Amino acid sequence: MMLAFIRINRNASQIVKHIIYWFVFVLFFTMVWGTYDNDYYRNFMVQLLSLPSRLILVYVTLYILFPLFFLKKKYIKFVLFYVLLLISTTIFIQRPLVINVIQPLYLKGFESSSFFAITEIMNTLLDVNVAAIIPFVYVLFKNFQTANKKTLALEIKQQDHLKEEEFIYLKVEKSLIKIFIKDIIFVESLKNYIKVKTTETEIIAYKSLTSIQESLPNAKFLRVHRSYIVGLDFIDSFSPSKLMLNGVSIPIGRKYKDEVKKALGYF
Repeated sequence: MMLAFIRINRNASQIVKHIIYWFVFVLFFTMVWGTYDNDYYRNFMVQLLSLPSRLILVYVTLYILFPLFFLKKKYIKFVLFYVLLLISTTIFIQRPLVINVIQPLYLKGFESSSFFAITEIMNTLLDVNVAAIIPFVYVLFKNFQTANKKTLALEIKQQDHLKEEEFIYLKVEKSLIKIFIKDIIFVESLKNYIKVKTTETEIIAYKSLTSIQESLPNAKFLRVHRSYIVGLDFIDSFSPSKLMLNGVSIPIGRKYKDEVKKALGYF
């Protein structure tokens, strides 16, 4: 029910915006041509009577041709059908209105030489075409913004994925072993060495717990004891004194209880 109400309000808002646009459009060209002959009423009526062809051109272009051809990168077909639509609206809608209504009522001093007078058709065609420029540019801009947002969202997603694939090298005897950070369950201090428990294996490496802590992202790992760092994603259960990670019990040091409490939100 709420979604339906939101859709109705959104549609009503869109309709109001469209009405305002066309009112401003008619008013603008009324003022432009009205300053030429000081007959604002006549020019207002001419612009008003010219709306049918302009409305058809604009809305067929934006709601049919644009998604059907332009967004699918079929630019030649888009241009071809747009030109055909422009010619059709000019000849079959605008020209009859000009000759049968606009000229007899508001342009009495002007008479067409013939219905298919090339010069007049070209002038009418250009006049009708003007109405599509602003809406088309606006839709292009909105489409560009939407594409940019999608690209940005994709880049953020890719960055997150890359972060998950980050790795470190650990020195084991005379070799360096590559360990993916996302696979580390916990790290245990063994004096001058550390034991790194991963989803696949255990590694004993020559490194201090403090130094490896600096290599691990704070959002994914937590120091819970002077001898342990745990991977937050692998915590199965916890209490004020210990955590369970993949069946292994890890103690919580008194010094780290407040930090653990803050991170995990218990007791």
